[in-house]
Amino acid sequence: MKVALLFYHSVYDDEIREMLKDLGCVRYIEVPRAWAQDGTDRRFGSHIYPGTDSVVLAFVEHDCAEKLKAAVERFRSARAKEQTHLALLPVEEFV
Repeated sequence: MKVALLFYHSVYDDEIREMLKDLGCVRYIEVPRAWAQDGTDRRFGSHIYPGTDSVVLAFVEHDCAEKLKAAVERFRSARAKEQTHLALLPVEEFV
């Protein structure tokens, strides 16, 4: 089992949710409208720094993690300028 931590621009919420549904990764926690700063690009939800990011946290089995990684890589390649990141972390214990 792994923890999948996905960060992306909030404008892609629907696409990301659809991707997770298609992969069968339907149990997750979403943190919408997260403030973000990557490099010089800031998204603080204000008129000066418009936009926000979203964060998805999911516990996934190994096969789903591999499918998710491939799907995120395809998503990133279609939007080379967007800041979409996925971290897959091992789970030592899950109760």
